[in-house]
Amino acid sequence: MDIFLKDDCYAFVNGLIGILLLGNIMNLAYLVLAHNTPNHLCKLINALNSTDTQFFIHIDSKSDESLFKEKINHQNVTFLRDRVSVYWGEFSTIEATINLIREALNSQHRFDYLILISGSDYPLKSASYINDYFSQKVGTEFINLVEMPNQEVSKLLDRLYKYQPQTLYNHSLYRIIMRIFAAVINNIIPRKRDYKKALGNLKPYAGSQWWALSADACHYILSFVETNPKIVKFFQNTLTPDEIFFQTIIGNSKFREKVAKNLTFTQWQGVEHPEFINMEQLETLNKMDKIEEENIYGSGELLFARKFKDESSELTNFIDNWIEKS
Repeated sequence: MDIFLKDDCYAFVNGLIGILLLGNIMNLAYLVLAHNTPNHLCKLINALNSTDTQFFIHIDSKSDESLFKEKINHQNVTFLRDRVSVYWGEFSTIEATINLIREALNSQHRFDYLILISGSDYPLKSASYINDYFSQKVGTEFINLVEMPNQEVSKLLDRLYKYQPQTLYNHSLYRIIMRIFAAVINNIIPRKRDYKKALGNLKPYAGSQWWALSADACHYILSFVETNPKIVKFFQNTLTPDEIFFQTIIGNSKFREKVAKNLTFTQWQGVEHPEFINMEQLETLNKMDKIEEENIYGSGELLFARKFKDESSELTNFIDNWIEKS
């Protein structure tokens, strides 16, 4: 028997035994948006690392990438070369995320799920538990969705009809001028953007930025982006499109039928930024038999938490200890 055929047979049998003994192993791609937590990102990757995972990391082009690369040298980690200057509430976040999706799907690996997280996240469960969880939920799309407008979670239509300029230059005076320009457009000139005309037959949906989507759903997103340039252009001047763009695409697709709430624990301070995780929150979560949440987006288990400061060893060690004991 040819040596290559023998190797193929061995690999097939080995994989079959693995499935029989360990269940359906998921191949996971973590898509990471990072900009200011190199120490924590290293701990995050170590906590999630396994033979069935790959990491694709986008470092904000305004940040020093070397601070991250010098701490992370795993073979299953890819740092994106096509980096974007990311600004809060702007389309640049979408650009960076699309670059991550494309990099993962164009790689030599084949994934079951792509999981979007930030560089300040941390898992609440072990890597093996997370893998098992996805194997039990095959076909589910984990993304928060509500049809707009929704007053309860502040997903109002002004996010669509107000004009949001993109930041083209990282200069404080330039950004001030553009804010003034946006205020003039939105408050002095009475005409609103015609989002219904821009979206056509699509209903607008909104939710939270972070998600875990099947590879099929992510392929669909890339196809949508390629075939609907006018809709993409409309979202380029929309406020906080990271909470609307992917949600609207999935909400108007066949994947809508299998949507469940997302998997990330977050406590909000006001409406713009989440609180930093503290020990009191972790002690409360640790007392729960299963870390679950129920809200307008549905009910379900939480596998990740955000956000953590760069120096957060006390908190991550606390989580590591409870994971080890569970």
